[in-house]
Amino acid sequence: AIAVTLALQAPRWHVRASDISQGALQVAARNAAANGAQVAFLEGNLLEPFAGGWLDILVSNPPYIPAADIDGLQREVRDHEPRTALDGGTDGLGPYRLMMEQLPLLQAPPRLIGFELGQGQAQDVAELLRAAGHWDEIIIVPDLAGIERHVLGVSTRIR
Repeated sequence: AIAVTLALQAPRWHVRASDISQGALQVAARNAAANGAQVAFLEGNLLEPFAGGWLDILVSNPPYIPAADIDGLQREVRDHEPRTALDGGTDGLGPYRLMMEQLPLLQAPPRLIGFELGQGQAQDVAELLRAAGHWDEIIIVPDLAGIERHVLGVSTRIR
């Protein structure tokens, strides 16, 4: 949904999206086609499909639920979403750590990085971005309920 929306809102951008699930990619491709969005879909784990390439902007909504919390989720989520779409590891931050480790796969770090995350994770994810050292500004953005749900990293450096 994020990639389709970005492609529709910025039709001159070259939007690429990845997922570890072939089934999820098939659904996303159907949604893109139904909405007239131009998106290239790549199968793989987080940043791996983009190895050797450039990403000016990286937007991700990875799995962020701590593994021990999954059984306590609402039945509509727990019983109908694949576990791989929910399970963020022990503390829910595993995919964010992995993406920071995968950054060297890219030609250069993205100039803008934006993550959606779980409640109470914003400060930890912001610290991961700070520790990576690629972004001049780290911004935490609350949702409409005032919950810190997004972290952005912005680089003003010219590549």
